[in-house]
Amino acid sequence: MPLSDSFLTDRQKRVLELRMQGYTQDRIARMLNTSRVNISVIEKRAHQNIARARGTLKEWEQLQALVSITIERDTDVMSIPRILFKEADSAGIKINENTLDIITLIHETVPGVIEHRRVKRPFVIFVNRSGEISFE
Repeated sequence: MPLSDSFLTDRQKRVLELRMQGYTQDRIARMLNTSRVNISVIEKRAHQNIARARGTLKEWEQLQALVSITIERDTDVMSIPRILFKEADSAGIKINENTLDIITLIHETVPGVIEHRRVKRPFVIFVNRSGEISFE
């Protein structure tokens, strides 16, 4: 179902649809009567627009956060949920995830930040009023 207000142009959507169907840029160029270079540019700009939209959504989530916690380098990963629960409790927020879910989310959402149970570089955890967490 197409959206009327999108960061993607109709041409970008068409090229992305064809790419997802497995067509090469060369084949799409022939189908749309243009050059492969033009298709490459259209596809690149589409991906840039998607990244920009994702960034906007992430920024919006962070603006809504009532709690933000910086997890410092060398923090033991097993202490992160305790720190998070304590800060959320102080703000009157119930976190939706359990300890294991939080650690799994960190591994999946902030790849490479944990090594051998230790935080390699600082990162920020945000908690919104609904108890949902996100990361910077």
